[in-house]
Amino acid sequence: MRLRHRPADRNRITAGRRPHTEEAGTVVRSLALPVALSSVVMVSACGGGGEEETGGPGSEAAAELHDAQILSLHDATLMPEGSESGVYSELVTVQYSEEVRASTELDKPECVDAANRWGDLDGVQDAPASIAAYEWSEGALSHMLVRLEPSVAEEAMATEPPESCSSYSATYEDGTSSEYGVSELDLPAFADESRAFAIEVTSADEQNNMYSVMYRNGGLLGTTSILGTGDQEDYEDMLVEFTEASIERQGQMLDG
Repeated sequence: MRLRHRPADRNRITAGRRPHTEEAGTVVRSLALPVALSSVVMVSACGGGGEEETGGPGSEAAAELHDAQILSLHDATLMPEGSESGVYSELVTVQYSEEVRASTELDKPECVDAANRWGDLDGVQDAPASIAAYEWSEGALSHMLVRLEPSVAEEAMATEPPESCSSYSATYEDGTSSEYGVSELDLPAFADESRAFAIEVTSADEQNNMYSVMYRNGGLLGTTSILGTGDQEDYEDMLVEFTEASIERQGQMLDG
């Protein structure tokens, strides 16, 4: 299945369904980021609907992860209607990301699954997961948690993009394209291990930036991501505070 790339509007996707045509906007771009490099799937809410939870094995563990998500921090507030939990491979945002990946051509094919290869590791596809979206005036903020065996979480952290993926271009089905630039962020270390990076996305009429932290907390793999056009220093401060608060809440809400 191939999807049409559209210029960014607002970063919106409602858990449990694909975005409508008028909502696609930044969704395609924000999901094109993990297609190329990012280990996270950006999500945010659209009016209507409700928090989505996939059923089946792992749903209870996924619900526990979801309960461990931060409810608010400063003026960032959890949006239940834009969040989801369940088996990782069955999450709407993960499936939609796969579709975007299939419709996108890169000038450096090795960058297609660069940092997101961990999603195909044994033990990840069927793992319980939670993606939380937050209403924040400064940008699109999201946090993902995946419960893995500690050895799998370590392997996931060890998957890094090739050096050649520091810059690349993506061409979409409608012929439009974006240029991507990737750089490391100098942030404090989190939990057992972590890494942080920035992705600059430039198209014909606009520029967006995504800042992300990926960390391992025992058998938990977490990511905090911000997409927007705001001040980098403000975004870095929020990444640090939000990630630290998330890890603290995990210690309060989760066993092991």
